[in-house]
Amino acid sequence: MKKAVLATLIGAALFSGATLAADQGSNFDRLEARYIDYSDIDGFGLSGRVMLNESIYFTGDYAHTSESSLDVDEILAGIGYKHEFSEKFTGFADVNLSYMDYDAQLASDDDTGYAVQVGGVYRLNPAVEFSGLVRHIDNDIFVDSEQEYELAARWYINNEFSLSATYVDGFDSDWRDGYFIGAAWHF
Repeated sequence: MKKAVLATLIGAALFSGATLAADQGSNFDRLEARYIDYSDIDGFGLSGRVMLNESIYFTGDYAHTSESSLDVDEILAGIGYKHEFSEKFTGFADVNLSYMDYDAQLASDDDTGYAVQVGGVYRLNPAVEFSGLVRHIDNDIFVDSEQEYELAARWYINNEFSLSATYVDGFDSDWRDGYFIGAAWHF
């Protein structure tokens, strides 16, 4: 029985990779749901990108995290540019409006700022892609500004669905160190 299950999983992985062979480039058009886990706070998020033409895209992210008496909502929305350096590597940069709101038992605040991020996506094979980015966020909720980086791996089940795992680390602070687990629909 175990061998049959293992053979089925291997066959499904090979089939899903074979169906993607015609589409080697990174798929920027997607809507993704995420589970977010920072060291002391967790929650959920939605992330999306829509290509407006071959190089320009709209991007939006929403995250809601909470811990006992603290709730944090964050929205990033902006426009970006991507450039395909090769069949397997795409670079991108975007600028975003940043909005953050927090509610705690004794205080609450919100602020609008901006975020800039630069990164790249490398498609290892038809079913696996790796990405990374560096982000600067400027708003006055917790600190004046912060920098962080993300490293991610994405596994394409087929042309329309993928799963991802992302590690996030703040350069100067520990409050945003953690990971995301996501599932995306590509259109």
